[in-house]
Amino acid sequence: MDGVLTVDYPPEECQEFAQLLQAHQLDAIFLLSPTSDRQRIDMITQQASGFIYYVSLKGVTGSKNLDIEEVGSKVASIRQQTDLPIGVGFGVRDAATAKAVAAVADAVVVGSRMVQEIEGSSEDQLLNNVVKLTQELRAAIG
Repeated sequence: MDGVLTVDYPPEECQEFAQLLQAHQLDAIFLLSPTSDRQRIDMITQQASGFIYYVSLKGVTGSKNLDIEEVGSKVASIRQQTDLPIGVGFGVRDAATAKAVAAVADAVVVGSRMVQEIEGSSEDQLLNNVVKLTQELRAAIG
């Protein structure tokens, strides 16, 4: 099944939307954050399908280093409320961080770092640079 990442649609308001997605064989993928409490996690895990996207940092994506122990603790807490896979993103900037995140999550999400690679590459080096970064990240997570 394919999915729709619902970043700006609060789960409190989108039960019907999530049902429509599922009726069309699309997963509703919701975000959880470090500030999500048990009640919010429960609401989201009841509506979500496909996977849960855990935003591992407060603030802007790619902005600082992750506290892997804290991420692992929150992922473990979320796992108590769902059987869905949990992907972790925000703050994954290099192979070492990707490897650490992969040890506590089901998926590693890399966004801003990939965009930075694209923006910083000349047209003739773009593909090579993106492939190199992707290979480094894949090798790290095994």
